[in-house]
Amino acid sequence: MACWLLYNKLKSYSLEEIIDSIRQINSSQLLYAVIYVIINYVVLIGYDWLAIRAIHRKLPLARVSLVSFTGCAVSYNLGALLGGTTVRYRLYSAWGFHPIDIVRLVLMLAVTFWIGALGLAGGVLCFADVTVPPELGIEPGHIRPVGAALLALCVLYLLVCWWAKGRAVHIFKKEFSLPTLPLALAQTAVACADLLVAAACLYVLLPPDSGISFASFLPNYLLAQVAVVLTHVPGGVGVLEVILMHIIHGVQPALLFGAILVFRVLYYLIPLALSAVMLFFYEFRLRARTPEQIEAEAKATILPGKPTLF
Repeated sequence: MACWLLYNKLKSYSLEEIIDSIRQINSSQLLYAVIYVIINYVVLIGYDWLAIRAIHRKLPLARVSLVSFTGCAVSYNLGALLGGTTVRYRLYSAWGFHPIDIVRLVLMLAVTFWIGALGLAGGVLCFADVTVPPELGIEPGHIRPVGAALLALCVLYLLVCWWAKGRAVHIFKKEFSLPTLPLALAQTAVACADLLVAAACLYVLLPPDSGISFASFLPNYLLAQVAVVLTHVPGGVGVLEVILMHIIHGVQPALLFGAILVFRVLYYLIPLALSAVMLFFYEFRLRARTPEQIEAEAKATILPGKPTLF
């Protein structure tokens, strides 16, 4: 359906016009976009690092960086359930994590994203001068109350974490492990930074004369990303484009579509290709065993059985 809506939006433009819109993106815009992509994937390491801390496990930073980069790149292109979770399960289980720990870790990643999204969207709607597109059906007088409600949900999570002090909380006879307040604040900061930098990456690719401020662009981008997460469409193909092209005014649809295509290549496809190479070499190395490693593994297996054997 998203692809069909996108087709209806673009059918009045020729392929040459769309290619020309891509060519209008200058080298400085591309450079800034690449820099933001690099910064964003560094920030994304915080998701896994904080989740590992929240479940009281430890892992070297190099391994956290590997699982974060590959997990996020695959998740963005194939979806969290189909791609990101399976990659994380493969790597974390190879490093000795129990399946229950991996489930808790993945849930903590999702909590981090939603808390950051709620806090950032609420803060923008409350304190920034935002013009909400009329298609959303939100009256201008309702913008700040909506923002206050979103921000209140984020603050409520922080208050519960402060009250729990790292203890498990029982809700509807189910036990939920919550992080401490410092970890919860770090979750909010990391998720907000992630969304801000990702939005900036696409924003710098827009035509310089579009006249759209970053404060006005940000709520639209957040709405599109939330829709992508909720629909579980792999890579958000069609969903991201349709929503942004429908609610962002002042930019010709062909120019906006060209910017989103370049954004997809830089933010989605190139990291996916790099993560595939990294996973290949990691799997190759994982299967390589030196004689010393074989001897050590044999001793670890045989020595505990010596008393029984005797």
